[in-house]
Amino acid sequence: MQYYGFDWLAMFCGLSGMFLLGSKSKYGFVLCMLGSSSWIAVGFLVNSFPLIFGSSIFIVLQIRGLLNWHKQSK
Repeated sequence: MQYYGFDWLAMFCGLSGMFLLGSKSKYGFVLCMLGSSSWIAVGFLVNSFPLIFGSSIFIVLQIRGLLNWHKQSK
């Protein structure tokens, strides 16, 4: 099956995002959200509701983390 590179994009963004978060950079949240969005695209391509649902939850958690990080920096 052809994933149009979404699988590679998701993997790269997810790993890069986690690296940036480990380096205390809030831009890691943005990359993780991009990675999760790519996993959602893959989920639609393979008709996997659990992949779509789980990745959507990850995006919500990443938004929450980014907002909490922003609150603490004030």
